[in-house]
Amino acid sequence: MTGSAVRVAVLGLALAAVVPSGESMAAVIQVDGIRLVHVQQAGLGLVQIEVVVESGSLRDPEGSEGLASLTAAMLLRGTASRSYRKIMGAVNDLGATMDAEAQKDAIVLAGDVMPRYLDRWAAIAADVLANPTFPAGAFAQERSLVLEDIRNLRDDDAELARHFFARFLYRGHPLGRPTIGYASSVARLRRKDCETFYRQHVRKGNVVVVVAGDISLEQATGLARTLTVGIPDGPRDDSRLPPPPAAANGIRALIVDKPDRTQTQVAWGHPSIAWSDPDLFPLLVGNTAMGGTFSSRLMHQIREVRGWSYGVSSSISAGKDFGTLTVQFFPNSKDTVPAIRLALDLFADAAAAGLPEDEVAFARDHLANQFPFRIETARKRADEALADLQYERPAGFLEHYVENVKAQDVSAVAASLRRQYRPKQAVIVIVGTAKDLEAEVRTIPGVISVEVVPYTADALP
Repeated sequence: MTGSAVRVAVLGLALAAVVPSGESMAAVIQVDGIRLVHVQQAGLGLVQIEVVVESGSLRDPEGSEGLASLTAAMLLRGTASRSYRKIMGAVNDLGATMDAEAQKDAIVLAGDVMPRYLDRWAAIAADVLANPTFPAGAFAQERSLVLEDIRNLRDDDAELARHFFARFLYRGHPLGRPTIGYASSVARLRRKDCETFYRQHVRKGNVVVVVAGDISLEQATGLARTLTVGIPDGPRDDSRLPPPPAAANGIRALIVDKPDRTQTQVAWGHPSIAWSDPDLFPLLVGNTAMGGTFSSRLMHQIREVRGWSYGVSSSISAGKDFGTLTVQFFPNSKDTVPAIRLALDLFADAAAAGLPEDEVAFARDHLANQFPFRIETARKRADEALADLQYERPAGFLEHYVENVKAQDVSAVAASLRRQYRPKQAVIVIVGTAKDLEAEVRTIPGVISVEVVPYTADALP
């Protein structure tokens, strides 16, 4: 690694106690302008690789939603020297995998390969990354497949609820744009758009190579160089997200009208915290008690006591700048509004009065006891290190995770819930039959607006 700026970050002894013998924690180093995450698991017989380009669907220009996703789909469709058939045939001959996809934050080329075939796999992947040609015929096929996937979403009520929840909560914000795009925006995309997007964003400063498995750090460093040799130099694009939309002074509801439904899918919530927020750990404990386990308060009150929904959950997805609180359940149509009312009341009560010691203690123990499963494999440890890089989690986040969880008492949890739970500023999305729901939804205390859109709607107006 001569000539490279090297920074090795190895998580501490507190984690080593739960890492299987003979395996390592994550090392993060700089190699020729790219960041490398490496975790070794000798004897695994497999190397797992991700090349992460930190420019995903959040970089889609307005009106071109779905561009990053379609660009990722096109990466394997051909290079200057390899056709799609040749790429996939060669990968299959190695008994390996190679896939490309877009996420909110990144385009990812990933694959698994046996160590003895690593050089051959890397040569193919390096060509894909450096020399994609975005052939016109393949573009038409991929765009048709994406449009079919968008149409198929309409058959999955739970997926519809999740999609419309993000669109409604973050309307007018990049987070509200679905990674897959809208039918109308994808139909407008052209082959040249993908090529332009790729050339604009793929540079070494935006790249993280993640390598886990049966490979040494020295070998992983050489692999990172091979994979990125054809990627141009350039700085990391470190622009921040705009702040979330201003909270309304009341609850806004959206009914996604799907005729003849006897059951609904409900998703509600509001913007939440960043990884760096001091409330992170007390909120994680409190929200786990509210809706993160099978014995949570939501599950007890909505499923066990009243039988309104087989499942109910509350999750916090923290982000680099801010995150999202999402509550989901799926009651019968006749129970939908009572269940929403109860869930809102439970969150309001928790914000006002906190939670009792037994619920907090159970949540603390659950999070601490589940922690070893977060780092039980080389791939999981590598992904945690990648999250540190992508979301700027506090230094030592994983190393001190268990002690930070165990440090949260009733008063700390109560204070965080008081600051972070805002049910009176929530948005509610319901996939169901509007004629059976709209009038009753308007009676929910605090609701200031109710919109209705057909389930076949594309982007919200």
